[in-house]
Amino acid sequence: MAREIKCYLANQFGFSETGMYILDNLIKPRIREIGIIIHDPFIECAKELDLNYLEKLDNYGGRKKYLEEFSKKVTPINNGLMQDSDCLIAILDGGHVIDDGVASEIGYYAGIRRGPIFALRSDFRLGENMAVLINPQVEGYIALSQGYLASGKNSLGMWFEKINDWHKILSSKLLKSQKIEE
Repeated sequence: MAREIKCYLANQFGFSETGMYILDNLIKPRIREIGIIIHDPFIECAKELDLNYLEKLDNYGGRKKYLEEFSKKVTPINNGLMQDSDCLIAILDGGHVIDDGVASEIGYYAGIRRGPIFALRSDFRLGENMAVLINPQVEGYIALSQGYLASGKNSLGMWFEKINDWHKILSSKLLKSQKIEE
């Protein structure tokens, strides 16, 4: 059996109840249906954040110290997940500028050259300028990774289609590689 194919899911949706609903009921099920294991930074980082403990802290200094310690853990956790991923799947919706965390994840992933970046920009508002959908640097990283930026009408369906096509190609290559090793 070929090894599992994994993705890092870069998004800002994990910060809101509506966003989590979209992730849990639309995005994640479809990615899993394709056959990809999801590395979710919100789930992994939440293992380090005890909100019940944080709520019990009754002073500013205690809360600040707790959050400073938590914040130091975010980058190593997310970088480890990205290093273990075969692709990065990014959601870029939410305004004319994309989420700063998602932008940094795209930059990091492009820099380590692990695999393609599949980005979704279904938001129809203009990007940084009329020549780009989002930001020239981010678009450049997506192109550099040989990934795909889905945008415009029917972008969600096209995004899933491109991820599925890539998954089939990689699965086939991994299966052939495994047969050669046997």
